[in-house]
Amino acid sequence: MEDTQNQVVKSYKEFWTRFLDVKGRSRRADYWHQFWINFVISSLLGIVSAGFLSSLFALAIIIPTFTVMVRRLHDTNRTMALAIVSYISGFIATFAAVMFVFAIVAAASASGSGVIGLTLIAGAFGTVVAGLVALYTLIVLIIPGDNTPNNYGDGGSCLKHTQGNFYNQRPQSESYAQNSTGTTATNNSVQIDENTMTQNENNKSQY
Repeated sequence: MEDTQNQVVKSYKEFWTRFLDVKGRSRRADYWHQFWINFVISSLLGIVSAGFLSSLFALAIIIPTFTVMVRRLHDTNRTMALAIVSYISGFIATFAAVMFVFAIVAAASASGSGVIGLTLIAGAFGTVVAGLVALYTLIVLIIPGDNTPNNYGDGGSCLKHTQGNFYNQRPQSESYAQNSTGTTATNNSVQIDENTMTQNENNKSQY
């Protein structure tokens, strides 16, 4: 439980400390912990301020949300281009939805049927394309990262990186216990050798 809490704090701290970092890699936890924390914060701010503070908060996290997405994509050996396309597709989806609504309203008034048809097609096409891009990006953000070094280094999910952190973060008592165990085993081995030599000398004296 304590390790999970430490991971949440560490992930959200890195979300802000690596504000402009589009290099290196980030694990799934580093991406999804900040996602749900920011969702909770935004929801609470929206409740207490009728949406004003949540809008300001949304503006504040645009850049770090983009950069952590880039690092998460790097963890799966994918380029920043997918993050850019994903962001653009969001605007395309919004624009396409507006066009779709406009076409429906125009159709209701029965004016310019040719333009209405083209608008409906364009809106539907834009929505589908943006939805496919968003779905693919979501899948990439969910799947595990590379456990070996890739084109973006050996951070994130790389076993070399995580094992290094494990050994660096082991409690000193554990290391001391291992050292004590090793010392005890060595002392026991020396004692056995001394006993064997004494027994051999006794056998020789009998002869």
